[in-house]
Amino acid sequence: MKRFTNPKAKNELWEYNLKECTSKQSSPKDSGCEEFYHSFLQSDGKQDNDSVEKSFYFVENNLKKLFDAIRRPQSLSPELWKVFFLFAAIQRSRNPKVLHSLQTSLGKMYELEVDIYKTQPEFKKKIQEAGLDPEKAKFDVKADRGNALLMLLSRYPKLAELFCRMKWSFFCAPQNKFFITSDDPVCCWSAKDKNFVGPSDPFCEITFPLSRRICAFGNWESVLDERIEITDKKVDAINVRTFQNAWHCTYASVEDKRISEIIRQSRQHACQTSKAN
Repeated sequence: MKRFTNPKAKNELWEYNLKECTSKQSSPKDSGCEEFYHSFLQSDGKQDNDSVEKSFYFVENNLKKLFDAIRRPQSLSPELWKVFFLFAAIQRSRNPKVLHSLQTSLGKMYELEVDIYKTQPEFKKKIQEAGLDPEKAKFDVKADRGNALLMLLSRYPKLAELFCRMKWSFFCAPQNKFFITSDDPVCCWSAKDKNFVGPSDPFCEITFPLSRRICAFGNWESVLDERIEITDKKVDAINVRTFQNAWHCTYASVEDKRISEIIRQSRQHACQTSKAN
């Protein structure tokens, strides 16, 4: 997050919460962070706070080298390309939006399985043995967040291999423009119809802001220069993608008047809806 701070104000960051319709000055330490995000329950019931974090050490320990190399006009080494692909795959696989979506989908599937099981004679017998009425018994079925997270992370090495086969460039913003980022920064769009697609789609274009000045760009069709200076208009187009792809939060180096206006209108709409209800 510190790579998206205001270059003229140390540690200053603008945070836009799209769910709560708020905007405020913040800092990297206070934004985009959730304690025990990678924790899960082991089979013995004990909480594991470290295993997932440790599995990221190779990437985290080499991120500084990656960003230093990207800032300089030089080609990345094979090792740093590996770091980039793993980093992008991790960000794509375990972001809050994807985790919430999978957990919700699993929960619905488990509810359906319970509904089916409730029709079985064996179930009714066990409920009666427990002293309950099978017709009135209710169950609160939810998918475990930790298990959903582990399912997502199990696929990120394959996703990194997929990214490795794509063509990549690094877009550089003009001096007066900045890229924004979000809680779902790896954006996959179709160059054909401008809709959301998966990275394996032949028309997929990926934008992944790495700092306020640099955004990674990947696709399947064309081989571009490794580092490309782009126009103000192109930066704006990428920022629109980033904003539309966000789940709850977007982050910018300086106050973005367009996002602030969207937040203001959303807040106004929410207030009007609340009064009407």
